[in-house]
Amino acid sequence: MSAAHEPFADPLVAFDGSPASYLKAARSLATTAETRKPITVAILASFTADVLSPYLVVEAARRGYALKAVVAPFGQIEQQLFDAASETYREKPQVIVIAIRLEDAARALCDDFVRSSPAQLAHEVDAYVARLRRLVTSIRERSTAHILICNQAPLARLVAGLADASIDPSQQDVVADLNRKIADVARSSSGTYVLDIHRLSCEVGLARWIDPKLVYWARVPLSTEAQIATAGLVARYVRAVDRPPAKCLVLDLDNTLWGGVLGEDGISGIQLGEDYPGNVFKAFQRQVRSYRDRGVLLAIASKNNEADVREAFASHPDLVLRLEDFAATQIHWNDKAQSLANIAAQLNIGTDALVFFDDNPVERAWVRERMPEVHVIEVPKDPIGYGAALDAAGVFDALAITDEDRGRAELYRSDEARKTLETESTSLEAFLENLRMKVTIGAFDAATLPRITQLIGKTNQYNLTTRRHTRADLEQMMARGGIGIWMRIEDRFGDNGLVGVAIAIPDGEDYELDTFLMSCRVLGRMAETTMFSSLARRARTRGARRMWGQYVATKRNAPAAGFLAKHGFAKSESRPEWWTCALDQIEALPTLFELVEQS
Repeated sequence: MSAAHEPFADPLVAFDGSPASYLKAARSLATTAETRKPITVAILASFTADVLSPYLVVEAARRGYALKAVVAPFGQIEQQLFDAASETYREKPQVIVIAIRLEDAARALCDDFVRSSPAQLAHEVDAYVARLRRLVTSIRERSTAHILICNQAPLARLVAGLADASIDPSQQDVVADLNRKIADVARSSSGTYVLDIHRLSCEVGLARWIDPKLVYWARVPLSTEAQIATAGLVARYVRAVDRPPAKCLVLDLDNTLWGGVLGEDGISGIQLGEDYPGNVFKAFQRQVRSYRDRGVLLAIASKNNEADVREAFASHPDLVLRLEDFAATQIHWNDKAQSLANIAAQLNIGTDALVFFDDNPVERAWVRERMPEVHVIEVPKDPIGYGAALDAAGVFDALAITDEDRGRAELYRSDEARKTLETESTSLEAFLENLRMKVTIGAFDAATLPRITQLIGKTNQYNLTTRRHTRADLEQMMARGGIGIWMRIEDRFGDNGLVGVAIAIPDGEDYELDTFLMSCRVLGRMAETTMFSSLARRARTRGARRMWGQYVATKRNAPAAGFLAKHGFAKSESRPEWWTCALDQIEALPTLFELVEQS
């Protein structure tokens, strides 16, 4: 085995989390042939931020990235972001971080707080926010990079001391108001997010957040501990903007969702209740349920008697989760790796979208060996740490939560009813007619772009090109004359949500099919033909006569392989690997469901 493939050749193997090991690993990564995904992050700060670089490199490497940090000289934010020829833009970063401390930019909100009038304080806040808006606008005119705006940590010193809470407005209130307005700036710009330094500084501890010596000696307002924590947070955001979150949390039961072994202790003997240690497991279940609420699918992989488990879920008064909260269950005495494969097949998702949480280290090692693509969380021995381990893994990190996310568990539950109807139907046409589907198709707009961006980022199977686009990319494509449409499907069992996206961009007098995808949950309903017909009609109304398309094969998108041939495309002789079709030959829309087209 060559050194490049030898497991112990990885610089992170000896990494132990100490500052020295960070620096050593960063130096080793700089000289090691990287197999991680390259990504460039630009940092523009009102203070010296170079010290973050080695920690960023290592934290990103731990998440699978070869990160290049481009750090502007401190205080050179406008000079970099207002100049299209600056080093920041020349490096073409995928992520740009803006970090402006109040102590550097708004003195009236700091040491001069008591002597400043409410009007002066409001003016300082508004000026800070206006500056941020100018910076974000400037970036958006020159780049489609994701933007992370740091909000404000609590001030290290309150000018009024104990009297702060009695002042109106108090210094803490003003900082909180500024942070709310920073969030407003982020929400109003595509691909822009808050890097939550306020929360992070509280987690680290305000007394440990700042090292006064570093402040005065080097204009570094972060302690070493804070530097490491900040780098870790940035790395989590990097992963979140680049990859979709995992889809399903697969949980063990015994000593994971409750204490003890059900088969040995019985329903009344497992540890679950309001007193220790049962309250630890009950709190963990509440946390798991909150993941379900934000769109994570839950599944069970347990070596147990299924009848015992069903009785426990039906009768134990302190179970927060119920069996209906789980989208899939594998309860038997067979191999857990096979259980995970069965869960993925049942939910029609890839095994790489699974996260495995099991208290048993032997089971974790088995799954890691047999299914390296599954993310296996290293579960601590003490159940009190279960929740923290789940959160810290970051594999479910998402930068937006859509209505489809909130309703995902119910969508999968209604899918079971659809499958039952399909098996009882005598033909595909009968099945579709009995579904009583309503298909709505509309153009991209501000309300649908978050879900569209999410769907583009995570759809792998029925995806013609698997091109990934940010919201800023989509807005620029539409501004250049592109056509973007979405599709929503409802039926007798409920609303499937926004499940299809198609994008065509101008190519001379013709259009190129840049993106065509559908959620695998609605395949086989002929809706893809409806969406393509609508796209073709819209292109015709703009004067286009032909459309060009490509099928870019990946390991996962084989279901989309026949789309072009099925929808009137023929291989091009003049452009290898491309297909083309005459738009006036597109077949009529199917009539097996109600169709609503929005302008």
